[in-house]
Amino acid sequence: MKNLQFIILPGIVIGVIGGILLFFAAYNYYPQKNVNINLNGKCYEFLDEAYQKYQDLVSIRERKLLTLQIDSLEGSNTFVPIIFSGSSDEVDNIIEKFDINITEIQTIGDQNTQVDKMIVKGVVSNTILEQILDNISENITDNTTNSIPKIGILPNSGISASESAKISDNIDQFMISGLKKIIVEKNGVKETECRSTIIYND
Repeated sequence: MKNLQFIILPGIVIGVIGGILLFFAAYNYYPQKNVNINLNGKCYEFLDEAYQKYQDLVSIRERKLLTLQIDSLEGSNTFVPIIFSGSSDEVDNIIEKFDINITEIQTIGDQNTQVDKMIVKGVVSNTILEQILDNISENITDNTTNSIPKIGILPNSGISASESAKISDNIDQFMISGLKKIIVEKNGVKETECRSTIIYND
């Protein structure tokens, strides 16, 4: 079981950090803002309305993931390691508003790239985590999903390997269902060659 936990938990960390970095890279590479998706080996490009719906789906996924992780920590009194990202103002606001023990801060971009993004690692209590989630949920609107800071829980003893696997599967199925709805609606969706690193399979 310990070996399984060592495999699954680092995978979630890599997914969280990799997702953040890929998002920033894709966001700055494509001036017209689009994304390529590989769903069951068939590839699509999301533009305009489809791209916005995809961004909203990703934002909901992040809140859903955080909710499931917090629920799995219920009854645990240990402090939880987290990672979050956002603009310098967003990060400063989170640090000022919540009792977070910051352990690492990484700045992405510089004046040449005009990217104002930071990735921060820290440690918080379960109570603070719930406050952060409530704050995100209360302040989100259809027009602000892209500006919500990205927050994730890092591997810890409060979430077992089996629970992590269940959460991962739940989130994957949520994304697949959402992507299928966007594709069926066809607005801003076009088939394209498979070059995407964002791959989903039923």
